[in-house]
Amino acid sequence: MADDAKTRSSGQSENAAIVAIVDDDRALLESLGDFFDAMGIGSVAFNSGDAFLKSGELRRVRCVLVDLKMPGMNGIELLRKIVADQGPPVCIMTSFADSGTRKMAQSCGAVAFLEKPVNSRELLAFVSTSGFT
Repeated sequence: MADDAKTRSSGQSENAAIVAIVDDDRALLESLGDFFDAMGIGSVAFNSGDAFLKSGELRRVRCVLVDLKMPGMNGIELLRKIVADQGPPVCIMTSFADSGTRKMAQSCGAVAFLEKPVNSRELLAFVSTSGFT
């Protein structure tokens, strides 16, 4: 995997709608990429919020999965930047899923909030609201 990003096309065209995954956990990035491949959904993975924003993918992706706790820019900061730029829907993923954190993420514009380990049905429900079927 490249230092900043890895694209997984799932056999889709270059302009196919994809999911961006932003997490500092490489194993999770690979796992979610494999999951989306199996579902026929293209994905692109980033190991930081800065890498995602610098990539130019913000306008290409249909939705973004963001880890809450990352070094550098955290998930809430990235969420705020995506919302301010009128970007795609964002789902916050975290192992720290208390009600206060959930409320904060939702008040900042997250359309979904998933506890790790991520439930595949809940993940697909979020992705389907972003135009994937």
